[in-house]
Amino acid sequence: MSVAVTSADGTHIPLLEAELLRRVGSGDSLLELACLDALFPTGKLLRPVLCMESAESVGGTADQVLAFAAGIECLHVASLVHDDIIDQDPVRRGRASTIEQYGLAEALVAGDGLSMAGLAALLSCGPAEPVLHAARVTVDALRHMCQGLMRETEIRGDLTCGVPTVLDVMRAKTAALTGAACQAGAILAGAPPRQHQALRRYGEQLGMAFQIRDDLLPYTAEDRITGKTAISDVANLQPTLPVLLAYEAADETDRDRLTALFHGGTDPVTAHRDILAVLTRTGALAKAARMASTCAEQARAELTGLPRSTRLAELATSAADRQY
Repeated sequence: MSVAVTSADGTHIPLLEAELLRRVGSGDSLLELACLDALFPTGKLLRPVLCMESAESVGGTADQVLAFAAGIECLHVASLVHDDIIDQDPVRRGRASTIEQYGLAEALVAGDGLSMAGLAALLSCGPAEPVLHAARVTVDALRHMCQGLMRETEIRGDLTCGVPTVLDVMRAKTAALTGAACQAGAILAGAPPRQHQALRRYGEQLGMAFQIRDDLLPYTAEDRITGKTAISDVANLQPTLPVLLAYEAADETDRDRLTALFHGGTDPVTAHRDILAVLTRTGALAKAARMASTCAEQARAELTGLPRSTRLAELATSAADRQY
């Protein structure tokens, strides 16, 4: 299998793509083919880029953390493969998901294979003491991610779970690993605790901004732009942040409509259209967007005093403002 290594966003992208190829293989087996198909074309590579930028922000180099950063991406993509199995999503990044293309058993094994490749990459990077510290931080975040994914399945169809519950799911599912990627990069670069802990907090707030915007995209962007089916959360009766904000602010008529839609049985396209109308009437879309911006501001505040943090500040802004 041939995968082009090109730069979409500066010098880190081709380095990361080449390292991912080195870690996963060239496609000589079905396992390698499925893993490469899940990895390429790459997504935003947010977490590995954050790992490398965090290392540089405290005086380290991207090369110091390249293998570790690639390992984080393998682990992240493994979680996406399994997430698509849970949600039965046929589309990922604008093309057929791994389960859609290869089947259930093959997708499960591909996710496991990516996880093992990721762990091997984490443990291959540099002196033992900082590597083990960074690996512990990352594995702990992955445990939180699993807890968040499980909690997400528990609240399906439940519009009474409340905004605090879905924010907790976001912190576990997305923010924990984003924060760990930043902290790990700084640890591997030899940063003192004050700096690597600040970068963890930065990454957690950026992760919240990113996930809030992700929840908004099905209602604010064309399906062809988001790269996933806009009706996926609706079809799975998943109460996301804008929906819960709308439920809190809705009058009795709109609240009853949301309740009926989340009991299932409505065509997902129709349900998506009706939910969008309620979100617009209640101002939930604007409120969620403001929450994303607040998280981005809090992320940028954590960068005070870091030697080279301009790029990290830009990434926080783009996470809150992104349209795809």
